[in-house]
Parts: sequence; structure tokens; C-alpha cells
Amino acid sequence: MTGILDKFYIEHGNQGARVMSRSIQLTRACISDSEIDGDIEMLKADLDACAREMKRMVKINRGSLFEGWPSANDDKVR
Repeated sequence: MTGILDKFYIEHGNQGARVMSRSIQLTRACISDSEIDGDIEMLKADLDACAREMKRMVKINRGSLFEGWPSANDDKVR
């Protein structure tokens, strides 16, 4: 998954999901408050998209990994 800026991507596996950075430089050289605010807002939007993707991947992995496995509570008497 890439975001709108193509600065981040999501890695996922059996240990979970994480955000990785594609580049060292995340913003341009800003010279005004409005440039700073704009660049940071775009990064926030990108990270929000990454968070949605991470949650989706964790949900998919959790369901498929443990679906059909016996629960630890299956052996307990109710």
C-alpha cells in the first residue's frame, strides 16, 4: 500500500503490520508557515491511510490465521 505522497508503505506478516518509510526526506524545504502546515497535513493524511490499511491487514490476518482453530476455552466446562 502506498499513500498519496508515496512516502510510506505497509509491511505485514505473522508478527503484525508496520509502517515503513520509502525515503529519508519526508518534506520539501519549507520557507513559510503555510508550506510547513501543508506538508505536515499531507503526511498526516498519508499516515491515516496507512493506519486504515494496517487495520485491514491485521483483521484479515487475524481471521485467516486462527479461523477453525480450537479456542483455549473449548476445554473448559461451562
